[in-house]
Amino acid sequence: SRPPSEGLARKVLTEKERSELGNVEGVTEDEEVLLRFSLKEAAYKALHPLLNQYVGFQEAEIHALSSEVGSALVRLNLKNGAHVRLGLDVTAHWRRLTVPVPATETETETDAETETEREEVFLSSARATLKAKEDEESGYGPMEE
Repeated sequence: SRPPSEGLARKVLTEKERSELGNVEGVTEDEEVLLRFSLKEAAYKALHPLLNQYVGFQEAEIHALSSEVGSALVRLNLKNGAHVRLGLDVTAHWRRLTVPVPATETETETDAETETEREEVFLSSARATLKAKEDEESGYGPMEE
């Protein structure tokens, strides 16, 4: 049987993104699929006020994930070319956090006195801006096909 993230990877990652899996230090491939998914969702939320249109999973790629600085490169390839016309620049950031697991309703006061369980999660964010014309040669253009 295949890992659960394999089906998600096929749905939300481009072929190029899938070929890059496994290169982020301290992040398993399964975690990286979820991280890239989370970063794409953050990018879409940042883009929507500027675009006001649907952006498909295959229209954005997340590259160069750095575990040292928690950043990623977002390349767009919108079918209607709006990213080129508007000069959109998208940056994404992430961090791994250790957080307490929320208590359930069945826990008693004595349970609360014991050590709280903790789990690791990813926090992701993105920012979309309109690039100034002089920035167009910065190398952050649309992804290659």
